[in-house]
Amino acid sequence: MSIATAPAKGLSRPAAGARTGGLGSVLAFVGLSVGLTAAATLGGVSPALVPFVLALGPTILALFFAWREGDGAARRLAAMAIHRPRRRAWYALVILPIAWALSVVAVAIALGDPAIGVFDKVFPAILFIPLLVLIPAFAEEMAWRGYAVSRLLPTMTPLAAALVLGIPWAAMHLFLQLPGQMNAGLDWWPTIVSLLSYSVILTWAFVGSGGSVLLVALLHAGLNGVAPLMAGLDVDRTWIIRAALTASIALAIVVLGGFRRLDTRPVTDQLHR
Repeated sequence: MSIATAPAKGLSRPAAGARTGGLGSVLAFVGLSVGLTAAATLGGVSPALVPFVLALGPTILALFFAWREGDGAARRLAAMAIHRPRRRAWYALVILPIAWALSVVAVAIALGDPAIGVFDKVFPAILFIPLLVLIPAFAEEMAWRGYAVSRLLPTMTPLAAALVLGIPWAAMHLFLQLPGQMNAGLDWWPTIVSLLSYSVILTWAFVGSGGSVLLVALLHAGLNGVAPLMAGLDVDRTWIIRAALTASIALAIVVLGGFRRLDTRPVTDQLHR
C-alpha cells in the first residue's frame, strides 16, 4: 500500500493569512488528548468514567484550539456536527455496522461458537446502548475528524491523515485494557488493528461526504451500538474477528480506490466559511 504525502487531487489550500491550526496545533491536540486519557486512567478516575474522558476530553481540546484560531473557527467546528452529507447516498453507510456485526457472528459460529442462544443477550441492551454511545461518538468525531483531519488535509492526503491520527487514537484506547478497565485482559494488537481501520473508514466517509460529522458520528455510534448482537460469543475470539473484518473493510476501501476519488475541497472550505 503506497501512501502519498502530496495534497490530494482537488485540494484547496487555505487562503493566504487565514488563521487555521496546522500540523503544530494538531500535534498539540493529539499529545494533550493522549495525556488526558493517561492521567484519567492512571490517576484514579472511575473505570466507568474513563471512556467518557477519552471521548469528551479531545472535543473540549479541539474546541479550545479552534477558538484560539479566531474568526469563528470554534463555531464552524461545532456546526460540523449537523452538517449533512453532500449526497444522500452516503447515509447508506449507517447499515454497515449491522452487516459487520452479523458477519462477526457468522464467522465466530463457523470457528466453533455455538449457534444456539447466540442472540439471547441482545435485549434489552440493543434498545439503550446505541443511545448511550451516541453523544460520545459525536464528541469523538467532532474532535478527530472535524478538527484534526480537516487541518491536516492541506498538507497530506486523507489516507495519510487517517493513519497518522489512527496511531494515537488507538494508543488512547489501549488504556482501556489496563487492569481494572472495561477491556482488561483482551489482546492489545486487535485494538490497534481495529482503531487504525476505523480511522481509515471514518476518514474516508468524512471526506467523501463533504465533511459531515453527522454521518461519521452515526456510523461510529453504530459500530459501538451493535455490541449486543455479539454479546453471546466468546469474547477473546470475537475481539480478533472484529479486528480482522474491520481491517478487511478498510483495506477494501483503499484497494478499490475509495481514497483516489475523494475531493477534499468541501472539507477545507468549511474552515473559512
